[in-house]
Amino acid sequence: MKAHKFCLVVSAFFLISLSGRSQELIVKPYLQPGNVSNLSKEEKILIWQTDNVVGEFEVTYAAGTSMNTDQKVRSAKILSTSLDLGGSKTIIYRARLNKLEFDSEFTYSVQLNSESIASETFKTRTTGNQVSFVVMGDCCTGTKEQALIANRIYELQPDFGMIIGDVVYQKGLMQEYLQNFFPYYQTTEPNPEKGAPLLGTIPFYNVIGNHDVLSDDLDKYPDGLAYFYYHDLPMNAPTAQYHIEAKGSKGVVKQFASDNKPRYPNMANYSFENGNVQVIVLDSNPYSAPLDGVLLPWVVQELTNSKATWKIMAFHHPVFNSSEAHYDDQIMRLLVPALEKYGVDMVINGHVHNYQRSVPLKFDPERNADGTQYVVSPKGEVNGKFILDTEFDGINNTKPEGIIYIVSGGGGAPLYNYQKTDKPELWLNGPESENPFTEKMVSDKHSFTHITTDGTKLVLKQVDKDGNVFDEITVTK
Repeated sequence: MKAHKFCLVVSAFFLISLSGRSQELIVKPYLQPGNVSNLSKEEKILIWQTDNVVGEFEVTYAAGTSMNTDQKVRSAKILSTSLDLGGSKTIIYRARLNKLEFDSEFTYSVQLNSESIASETFKTRTTGNQVSFVVMGDCCTGTKEQALIANRIYELQPDFGMIIGDVVYQKGLMQEYLQNFFPYYQTTEPNPEKGAPLLGTIPFYNVIGNHDVLSDDLDKYPDGLAYFYYHDLPMNAPTAQYHIEAKGSKGVVKQFASDNKPRYPNMANYSFENGNVQVIVLDSNPYSAPLDGVLLPWVVQELTNSKATWKIMAFHHPVFNSSEAHYDDQIMRLLVPALEKYGVDMVINGHVHNYQRSVPLKFDPERNADGTQYVVSPKGEVNGKFILDTEFDGINNTKPEGIIYIVSGGGGAPLYNYQKTDKPELWLNGPESENPFTEKMVSDKHSFTHITTDGTKLVLKQVDKDGNVFDEITVTK
């Protein structure tokens, strides 16, 4: 098979000459959450990318909505990584905005030779009881729907966002980020046809999906596994026993690990808190294992120690799915007993390109004859016993008995099973079809999930690309 050669080709939108030099800005500065998880400290990371001409950058930041204040102006330490990926040479810069106060606004400025190339205001995490965030999956294919959804999210101005896997198509390459990710989420102004300026002010906690790791052969794809270059997320999980491993010649793999230390491979699993919400993110790709002997004890510890009102799990592959697409991908069901035991309220997945919401449910996976092992079919199916809370409606009855499972995979990629929208007779439920677990399925609309919390109340809205809310529930404790 012919090897893939990474050739840096990007939109003219990003090729900005800096300070009259030959240096070009390939990716404008954007905000990332940084390696902070609980609410003991706060920071953010700025990332940007240029060609291989070294630049003398300066990053300053201060409390407030302007740098022209009496507040103390702080300088950020900048680290740079020179990349040579298949002959294409670039530099990625990272600036750490540390010792930030919670519940505050900060303004940052990125300068080159005293010339400003970026200046934005962002909010830090809250320690309060009100949080707003958005989740979408299977997004960046370069579609008009992706641009429309970006604009709807911009209108909401959430505290943070999440892409729940398959961040870019088709293989998670750096080139695909430059074509299908940054142009849509880093526009100068919101534009329904082009996208919105999200990344400069809203941190995104993204999740690794199957398309994000299809480029793990770095000899074939020198710009592969770009998830680790372009994100800066919490790294508070231990290295899983079963995790992504870059492939290729020894020198290439060694250089990739060096360029992405300490993010690779530890950034695929993590947790974070914002206000009264705890989110635990897991890598659910086929090489992983839901009952990983290293990772599962960490999940249990995180849930046990958390004082958050709302506990949410986020990973790519659905636990419960009633579409034909990926129906047999049920291995993550093995995690359910632990999630129920330790108080998870909601699980959010992608992978299936539509929207689905389950009834609140409890699930006991089938075991073998002596009860020592769970039973998984050769196809990957996991059957078991369901207890469904059919009394919960999210309007009059808002206290669920069990976990609510969400599939939010309509972020931009082509939709699956569009003809099954609101037609329960066509939904798949396997051997348990006499007690269908799916309450809502909408397959003909690109959409995203908007969640807000206010103390012991959580509201979930599913919003389509035109801004219409087509599903809404309230959950209370």
